Amino acid sequence: MKSQVLDVQKLKKFDDQKRYQETLWSDDHARVSLICMKPGQEIITHTHHGSHIWTVMEGTGEFLTGKEPRTITVGQIVIVPPFENHGIRNTSQENLVIASITAQGD
Repeated sequence: MKSQVLDVQKLKKFDDQKRYQETLWSDDHARVSLICMKPGQEIITHTHHGSHIWTVMEGTGEFLTGKEPRTITVGQIVIVPPFENHGIRNTSQENLVIASITAQGD
């Protein structure tokens, strides 16, 4: 396997009907995906068996957990431990782009 540099600006894509999600890279241990959401789109709350990490690359949204929603914005990293309900909603008027890192198999 050789090193890669991924350019989010060239890779991001949007769908008017639903959030766009694409796996950019994966191996036997992890997966990196790009999630692109237009205003009003969301990832409904769900759980994973492993840790889940989201990095906000563009825009602003709400991180949803069993508690109060929290505003997330560019430069923030959201770390979710195994089995915790979590989701994201784009509540802004701008596009939201998130890099997602998960353990393989989730």
